[in-house]
Amino acid sequence: MRKIKSLPLDLRPRERLLKYGPEVLNLEELLAVILITGNKILSLSQISNKVSFLIKKHNLKDELLKLKIGQSKTAQILATVELGKRLFGQDIITLNSDKQILGLSYEIINQQKESILCFYLNGRGEIIQKELVAVGSLNQANILPKDIFNLIKNLPITSIVLVHNHPSGNLKPSKEDLFFTKRIKLAGDILGIKLLGHYIVSHKGCRKITFSC
Repeated sequence: MRKIKSLPLDLRPRERLLKYGPEVLNLEELLAVILITGNKILSLSQISNKVSFLIKKHNLKDELLKLKIGQSKTAQILATVELGKRLFGQDIITLNSDKQILGLSYEIINQQKESILCFYLNGRGEIIQKELVAVGSLNQANILPKDIFNLIKNLPITSIVLVHNHPSGNLKPSKEDLFFTKRIKLAGDILGIKLLGHYIVSHKGCRKITFSC
């Protein structure tokens, strides 16, 4: 994670949380919102990254104290983790709106090259993985269905959602966008993986590509 203060205001975790909702933030960003500041030894981003790693490893209390982030921040983190366990049990995100998709695609919105994100969903519509699958234009010679569906043999994936950005800001799909969407849908049908949608995002918003078969 880059230093929070170096990010444009609308890409900072707190601002994105208030605009799109807490579910669009990853673990490091949620921690940054909770902790607010770093300390004399570590920046806020460094603390968030280190704590995120410890949470994922399920080795928290003693290791947090070793980080020397202070008793106050340690208590904040432990209380927040416990609250999450009691309220929700686990961190699950279900895609259910264009606004949510826009918020979850923040990292490609302002990119100067077209980039493609793929959200891999299980049978309950929950995101089990998010991958940047390509950077560049939607040139069909360079982006193949196998680049999109490569993960299905290792994960319980039943559907996908694709998102790509338009650096120009124009949300209207091109002929290439339509062709690419049809191609991926057909490949998914063969593999038994449903393409739930293909979205174009930019600083102007989000638009789902529609087409007739």
